[in-house]
Amino acid sequence: MKKYILLASIFLTIVGSSSAQSSIIEDVFKDYINNKVLSIQKIIDFTDEQADEIKLVEFEYLKEVNAAENCFLCNKKRRIKKLKNKKESRIKEILDLNQYIKYDALENDKIKKHPIWLER
Repeated sequence: MKKYILLASIFLTIVGSSSAQSSIIEDVFKDYINNKVLSIQKIIDFTDEQADEIKLVEFEYLKEVNAAENCFLCNKKRRIKKLKNKKESRIKEILDLNQYIKYDALENDKIKKHPIWLER
């Protein structure tokens, strides 16, 4: 009987700590996404509704990538590539063509967010 109580308490402790860690990770993801989308929104100038949709897409992407990274028997590179393609197609649906071109350029570091000022 003591063994069962001990095992049950250990199990509950593990489950409790893992749920606390996932909520911490989700909070970090949300903060990162909010900062990222707000900085991009200043440059590209899309609506708040589009920003909310992009935040949702980015959050789902980060959660799925995190799950893929922690998967032991998965092909991580292929799965992450599929997730990235899925994210890009969903963002294409949200933004118009001009906005998406700018978003893609910023996302893939094709242009810099802050201009380089030349000093003379």
